[in-house]
Formats: sequence, C-alpha cells, structure tokens
Amino acid sequence: VKPRPLFPMANPKGGDEGLIEFYSSFKDMFEFFCKNTTIHGTIRLVCSSSNRMKTAFWTLLFLASFGMLYWQFALLFSQYWTYPVVMTMSMHSEPKMFPSSIWGGLPWFHHISGVGPWLNWMRNFISADALISSLLFFSPQCNATGGNCFYKAYSSGVDTIQEWYRFHYMNIMSQLPLIINISSHEEHIQNLVYSCQYDGEPCRESDYIHFHHQVYGSCYTFNSEGTDLFWKATKPGISYGLSLILKADQNDRLPLLSTVAGVQVMIHNHNQTPFLEHEWFDIRPGIVTNIGIRQDEVHRLGGNYGKCTVDGEDVGVKLLYNSSYTLQACLHSCFQDKMVERCGCGYYYYPLPPGAEYCNYNKHPGWGHCFYQLYNRLADHHLSCFAKCPKPCWESWYKLSAGTAKWPSTKSQVEYRANVDTLRDIAKVNIFYQQLNYRSVDESPVYTVNLLLSNMGSQWSLWFGSSVLSVVEMFELLLDIMVLSLIFCYRRVKAKKTLKMAQPLAISKPQGHERRGRKETPKQSYPIYPEYGKLQRTLECVSVSRVCYIALALYSTTCIYTDTLMYPTRSGKPRLLSPGFDGP
Repeated sequence: VKPRPLFPMANPKGGDEGLIEFYSSFKDMFEFFCKNTTIHGTIRLVCSSSNRMKTAFWTLLFLASFGMLYWQFALLFSQYWTYPVVMTMSMHSEPKMFPSSIWGGLPWFHHISGVGPWLNWMRNFISADALISSLLFFSPQCNATGGNCFYKAYSSGVDTIQEWYRFHYMNIMSQLPLIINISSHEEHIQNLVYSCQYDGEPCRESDYIHFHHQVYGSCYTFNSEGTDLFWKATKPGISYGLSLILKADQNDRLPLLSTVAGVQVMIHNHNQTPFLEHEWFDIRPGIVTNIGIRQDEVHRLGGNYGKCTVDGEDVGVKLLYNSSYTLQACLHSCFQDKMVERCGCGYYYYPLPPGAEYCNYNKHPGWGHCFYQLYNRLADHHLSCFAKCPKPCWESWYKLSAGTAKWPSTKSQVEYRANVDTLRDIAKVNIFYQQLNYRSVDESPVYTVNLLLSNMGSQWSLWFGSSVLSVVEMFELLLDIMVLSLIFCYRRVKAKKTLKMAQPLAISKPQGHERRGRKETPKQSYPIYPEYGKLQRTLECVSVSRVCYIALALYSTTCIYTDTLMYPTRSGKPRLLSPGFDGP
C-alpha cells in the first residue's frame, strides 16, 4: 500500500482528495489566483498565454498600476505622518466666572527706614548734571575678572537712563529682605480704593487680597484664589460688572522707574500667575475708563500633533510660582534656574529656588554682565527655555476693549466736593462683560485614521477596481507562497535526512576459487536494505548491472527503470521487478 503524503497536493488528474489540498507548484498557484481573484486585469495575464505580446503588455500594465497605487499610498502616509491640524472655531453662550483683576501703584517704600537713603541717592541722579556725569564715567558691565564686558546701544538717552535706573533699583531692592520685612508694612485698601461695587452691591473685605510687587508696590487682587466665593456674571453690561473709584497719587513715585501717572491694572484668570510687568495697562486719572471683556479659549491636541502640556507635570522645569502652569511662568522659572546656575544668584523680579539668594554688588560683583548675557540669549530664543517650556493644551485669555470719558462732569464736581488738585489724582473704572458669548478655538487632525483608510480605498478602487475582499485575497496569496516555500524546503531537508539514515551495508560472498581448473570470477555483492516500514515515503531502486539509490521524500514521484530491479518487501528479502513496474 502506497503511503499517503504528509501534505496532500492538488491532483490535476483527479482521484482521491485529501483533507487539505494544496498546489503542486508555484505555476498552478499563480494561475488559480489570476483566474479566480476579484482584482481587475489579472485574468489577462493567463488567458492570453498563447500570445506573448499581449501577456507582456498586460504584465507591464499591471505592474505600472501596482506601482502607481503604492506611490499614491506613500503620498497619503507622508501627509498623515506630518500630523497636520485644522483650527475650528465655535461660539458658546453661558454664564461666566468674572475674571480676577489686580490694582497696583500704591507707593510702599516711602516710610520704610533703611531704604530711604538709597532711594534718595537715586533721586539725586535725576538732575541733568548728575545723569551726564554718571553715564560718562559709569563702568561697563564686565565679568568678575574684567576680561569680558557687555555693551548695548539704545535708541535714545531716555531709554538708556531708564535701563540704568532699573538696574540699580534691582541691586538696592535685592537687599531689602536683610533690612526689613515688607509684608509687615501692608497698606490699607482705603489708600487706593475709594469706592468698590460689583453687580450693584458693595465689595466686602473678603473679596480681595493684598500682595507686594517689586516695581508697582502694594497691589490688591479682586475675585482671586484666596478670596471668598468667585463672582459669577449672569448678564452683560456696566451695571452687572465691577465699578471702582481709585486714587492715583502722582507724587510718591520713583522717577524713571515708573514714569506713567495712573493706576496699573491687569485682568487675568483666577488660577493664573499675574505678570504686571508684561500684561498690565494704565488707568489715566481724571477720567472714567470703561473696559469691556470678551473671552477666548483654545484647545490644543498635543501628542504627535504638537507639543503641549496638560498640567505641567511632564515639563522639565520646576515652577517657582504657586499657581497653574502657564508658558510665562515656565519661562521665568527656567530663566531663574539659569541665573542661579551660571551667575550664582537670582534675578530680583522672579521668585527664588530653595537655597538661592538675589544678586547684589556686595556679594556678586559681576552679576550684571552675567544677567544681560543670559537675558539677550533668552530674548533671541537662543536659550533652551523655549524648548523646555511648551504651551498649555488648554488656554483661556481675555480680550479687552476700552473707552474713556471725562470724569467727573462739571456739575458733579460739586457733589464730590473736590478741588482741581484732588480730581487730578482720582479715576473711575468700570469692568464688565460685553457679551456672555465666548469663542472656542479647537484643533482637530486633518487626517484621521478613518479618512486615511477611506483615501486608500479610493486609490485602490481607482487603479484596480476592487474592494477589501481583494486585499484579503492578496494576503491569502502571500500566505500560500510562504506555505508552499516551506513545504519545498521541508522536502529537501527530509530527503537529505533519509539519505543519511538509509546507507546500504554491502555483504560480499566468499572469494572465487578455481573449480575444475577454471578460475571463477567473484560475483558482485548486493546491498541489504532495511525493512520497508523504516523507509516510509522512500523508493529504492537497485539495478542488477549497477547500484542506483534514489530517495524520494514526502510524495510519490515517477521512476523510469531501465533494467530489472529488486524492490524490498516487508519481509526484507529483495524481489525481482520487471522493467517499468512502479512498485507495490
């Protein structure tokens, strides 16, 4: 009985079929695929086999279409991997939280002992002769060794004087913690705010908090963290906003450091760190200022679509501000870290990291040179802080529009019982929502996975007119090629293994001897073959005239016999076979 193949092949001549039929060659597999696939054009590769010109033409056309398809796929993937985004804007209307507002400009240093002599020395430099002499003979900013100096040109002499004044002011004020505790000299809010109302109701003491600013002195924050319940705006208009009457004292100010007459105001989010030196604006005394507010929001995707952070926890800079993450707070913290690392001291306007101290001439003679070098690198975006500080993924800001009018009117001056000098130092401010509508700007990906698959399907249908099932057929073809290759490799390995196991053992008869005076020629020895059961799927052919050993692995193969053969039987005894006999 002939053994069954381990992997039955498709029998083109018909007959019994195995449980799993497979192709006998790559040619059969390719013909079957071209005749039965749903991909257009493949049938022309085999139906015109008698006409080689047509076959070659359709082969080239098929390959060209295949190349164009994958070229289009490459373009689609290149666009997808750039991760482009599109900005979509939407409008929303709902009651909003009223923003926080900071009011500053109240002098705080005029009554502190120990600071007055230094500030009076700076006041004396305002005279023209002193300014000219100081600018001519003022030493440049050099490092500790004096070998490297910093020079900077300004467009006007006023800008130069203001920068000089600002620099010495920082040097003096950095020593204040050693002289006096500033927090113990808080001003009373009545010295700044004469009247306060929100939504028609008087402000309470719990509606504001006091803090100290390095330049603008005593400041007050209304409706911020640390106060009572946040104010909520339910209607737009001046009557439903914040109304203040402020005092703007123009006499108790440091010259050149603050040259504007008025009160500094900043409007910001509740959990945002205020930076008055960057985002403030002035309220002019003697007039009423109406400030309308509109809010905008932006939502960034982050990840592959852009660099942003949700809460700042994944940023490599430790924030020095006790507030939520903002880009400005991160840049200030990063710059302060660079100052402490390279200059050995901190910038006076920014908070200090643990264990650091502010810069001053007494301990750090060359700190000015180091500071200006770092500050210029930060302004030119050459410092690594911009790479370390991403934008927040969610950000909200306020757009302001202001209008002014003379205040008070001629008739109402009698009611206020104020003379001209007093009216020059007061101002009225109204802050309100123009509309409760706010604009939201959201980022969305241009190419989503669904859109990418849709475009790929369109290209596939354009060049081959097929569907998803055709793609499955392609994968099936690749799988069949892999399986058939493994089968052929297994055949070759099994054949080599069988040859090594079935080495014949030659046994010779006794040597020839002379019989009746004749010398007999010794007969040829024949190999003894192993039993048939040990040589499954193997056909051994032995010729009488010569020894021929052929190992055929896995499947039956036709053998052409030229002489009388001996075929091994189950008993192990050779059996003569006639020419052309295929074996049992």
